[in-house]
Amino acid sequence: MQEAPRPVCVLLVPLVRDSDRQPHAPILWRLLQDALLRLFGGFTGPETVLYYRNRETARGLWSPAEGEMPVEDLSRKYVAAVPVERIEDLRALVRRIGNSFDQRAMYLEVAGYAELLAVRPEDGFLEV
Repeated sequence: MQEAPRPVCVLLVPLVRDSDRQPHAPILWRLLQDALLRLFGGFTGPETVLYYRNRETARGLWSPAEGEMPVEDLSRKYVAAVPVERIEDLRALVRRIGNSFDQRAMYLEVAGYAELLAVRPEDGFLEV
């Protein structure tokens, strides 16, 4: 029996917090990977170990709101093939990632369509 095709989903996680532009604690990267593995059974990411050296990054520029200065970010890119019926679960996870990584918005691409997800405290955080 062959599985139904899954949309390819791309998540970008900036290397620094929005609030103070400082790097994230290493444990957050592990929690992110654990959550992707637990919820979707796998992913492709810049590293698969706890220590992050020579990581590949994606450069981006975005404007938080009209009239605000654009913000330049370097991000880690994660890719997962997610069943169509689980896309809402992925969006919820991306919002929790955004809270945990102190981001105002998160970039998610689903099957070639980009989404900027607003992050709110009520969306929750990554869990151990």
